[in-house]
Amino acid sequence: MPVRPASGDGSARVPGRCLRGHHLSVSGAGNGWSHFYDLPDVTCRVCAALGDPAATWCLIDPARQFVSPSAPERGLVLAVIPPVERGEPGRIELRLNGQAVGEVRLAACGPCRRAVITGVGVEVALRRLGYGRVLVAAALARAPQARYRWSTAVLPDTVEACAFWSAIGFPGTVGKPHFCSDMRLLQGDSGPETGIRRD
Repeated sequence: MPVRPASGDGSARVPGRCLRGHHLSVSGAGNGWSHFYDLPDVTCRVCAALGDPAATWCLIDPARQFVSPSAPERGLVLAVIPPVERGEPGRIELRLNGQAVGEVRLAACGPCRRAVITGVGVEVALRRLGYGRVLVAAALARAPQARYRWSTAVLPDTVEACAFWSAIGFPGTVGKPHFCSDMRLLQGDSGPETGIRRD
């Protein structure tokens, strides 16, 4: 079953459109509960009548994240593995019943107000269900775009990577990382921009 980040205030309220673009105020929507994901679900009544496999999808709050050891073992949850040093990449894992099914790696530096997604990965058999979209939304919830300048690392030269990043509506610069001086120092960059100047 597909999954999408809950919109707006993070609640599991019904979104305006279904995954196929139908206005749910016209097509009708039903709310339920997925025991598989342990999350609320939404069903577009038109898609269900048409037999569309994407008629029902689950909503997950991307801001509801657990520090790794305390993450629940049941359902679909976001588990944070924090970085050791400021500017160093940390991870957010998407776990299904305690097993990691995807992760986003990100470096965020509060003093420099920079955040860089250095990688997103989802198990091959579970791609195209919205897991990557949820992971990127979780990264953005961790370092809100109102306070951070976002970018991504150079993308893999694949059709899949291009399709993913062109579909999700990432609010930052894609494929051109804007590392701050702290991040560059941790990478071993000792160029002139790693002095005392802050970006």
